[in-house]
Order: sequence, then C-alpha cells, then structure tokens
Amino acid sequence: MSPIRRCHVCGTHFRPSPDRRHGRIDCRNTTGPDVTLPTTAFVCADCRPEVVDLTRHWEPRDPSADACSFCAEPTDGTGRIDLASIVDDRVVSQGTYLLCRHCEDVFETFLADLHTGLEFPDAWSHTPAPGGAVFDREGDLRVTTTAPTAPESRLRLLDDGDPIVEAITEGAPRERAREFVTAFEAFDAEGGADPRRIGNAVVEGNPHLRSAQD
Repeated sequence: MSPIRRCHVCGTHFRPSPDRRHGRIDCRNTTGPDVTLPTTAFVCADCRPEVVDLTRHWEPRDPSADACSFCAEPTDGTGRIDLASIVDDRVVSQGTYLLCRHCEDVFETFLADLHTGLEFPDAWSHTPAPGGAVFDREGDLRVTTTAPTAPESRLRLLDDGDPIVEAITEGAPRERAREFVTAFEAFDAEGGADPRRIGNAVVEGNPHLRSAQD
C-alpha cells in the first residue's frame, strides 16, 4: 500500500499517483530560530499550482552562493529550502533555493496563510493521561503514545488490545498521534479495512513518524 500523505494547503489526505504530480517542501535550515517554516510538507496535485505560482521565478542556487533565490539580493546569511515535484513516489525534479531573512518571512507567511489545520474525526475520542496520550475509536482500535518525558517517543496502534503498528515519533507525541488518527480515518471512515496496512501506510507517509521495525 502506498504511503498516505496530508496536503499542507487543503488538509486532505492522498496517496501518490503515477498519473498526477504532487509537491514536497523541505526546509533544511533557516536564518533565525524564530522562523517557523515546516521541516517537511506535502502539497497535493490540486493545490500544487498555488505554491508553484509563488516559486516559479526563484533561481536555484548552489549552497555556497551568497544571493537570495527570491529577491536575488546579495546576503550574508540564507536559509535553504528544497522544492521537489513527485510523480507516484518518485522525485522527477528538485531545486535547492536559498532565502534571505526577509524572503523567509514572506514564504513563512505564505505557507501559514495556505495551511489548513487538522479536523479531529468524530469517531475517535481523546483521553488525557499523564503517562501518554490515548485515542480510542468506536470498536476495538486504540492509539497510544509514550509520555512526553520518555527517552524515545513512540506511538502504537492497537487492535483489540494487541499492538499491530508501532512508530518512533519526532516532536510532540500527542500531536503526532492526532495526525496519525486523522490520516487513518481518512482512508477507513467506513471501517472494515485492514488496520495494520492502513496504519503502516500512514507511518510511511508522515515525515515525522518512523516505523519502529526499521
């Protein structure tokens, strides 16, 4: 099963397709600690033109260059952003771009304006717990996380109490669990699908999750 990804712009979940091109934004580094560009974000085929419209005139730069890809002005410090076009799950083109602090702010605002937040599915409930987050779906499915203070943050999908998917999380484990639950429900809203296969596809498609079996 191909990975399940979430579009940064419209919030829908999608799978890579050999017939449609989607995008990936990788913010490798920034000029300041207060810049909140996403480390990795995907953009579905329908929303990709909105990002392309802004970035089509950016000039690809060698990482050793000293000019901004957006405004072309010389600068002493730049952040690096990689933009990729993907067909199926294969990168067909990719460019490296360097942004000065001002243009980072412009791009940050642009992505924030486009971003659609998560809508937590009605079929799931969240029970706060000091030892880790717990999310339950009507029936036998449960998602749990380790405590925020755990040496290694993990997420588990359980079916009737048996763990069937386990992933290592990057960032706040509760937020990763919300992302997992939302993506899972998008592809199993009617129930009846193999939860292990869907769960593994969600992990593979989320840049902040990594299978514990890797």
